[in-house]
Amino acid sequence: MAMLELSAKVRTQTGKGPSRRLRQKGWIPAVCYGPKTSPLPLSVPLNQLLKCLKDMGEETRLVPLMVDDGAQQTTKKVVIREVQFHPFKRRVLHVDFHEVALDEPMTADVPVELVGTPVGVAEGGMLNQVRYSLSVRCLPTDIPEKITLDVSHLRVGESLHISDLRGNYPFEILDDDSYTVVTVAAPESEKAHEGSESPTESGEGVKEA
Repeated sequence: MAMLELSAKVRTQTGKGPSRRLRQKGWIPAVCYGPKTSPLPLSVPLNQLLKCLKDMGEETRLVPLMVDDGAQQTTKKVVIREVQFHPFKRRVLHVDFHEVALDEPMTADVPVELVGTPVGVAEGGMLNQVRYSLSVRCLPTDIPEKITLDVSHLRVGESLHISDLRGNYPFEILDDDSYTVVTVAAPESEKAHEGSESPTESGEGVKEA
């Protein structure tokens, strides 16, 4: 797992004018808040933020945020809660950090990675991943980088649902039991055959005596 890290400075000025000047200098206005933290105006380097977002992808990751208030540096453990973009130019305008308590469970979206080649694919079936991430709840330090699913045993017509994953991981999965995660569909030729009727079955081509 790539090490994510961000530096930040405490902002003493807020508003549109100061925020615009920050962006011109390559810094992005930000705020850090949490259940035990009053909102703290910050600014972060754009290049660091973009690298962090690229490395994270769709994951919810715990990020060390090193905050400099001009007198000392402190490190906060945060997740990136929201990134605001310009509606047309796709430039970053603002970012929200949520400081987490390391001893309290939190909810995170974790990507799903499939491993193995299903038996059903060798039989002509098609592997279909329905869900690419799952919502989990655990301590911040226990958030997995990804959820790995072995699909090698799946045959044509078989699926994995959330209910099949319960109890297999050291974290709580919050998604509904009935949700399908992955399935091996029947070959297209078989589907087409099942959906069509022979001339005798449809009554076409049958001549009267």
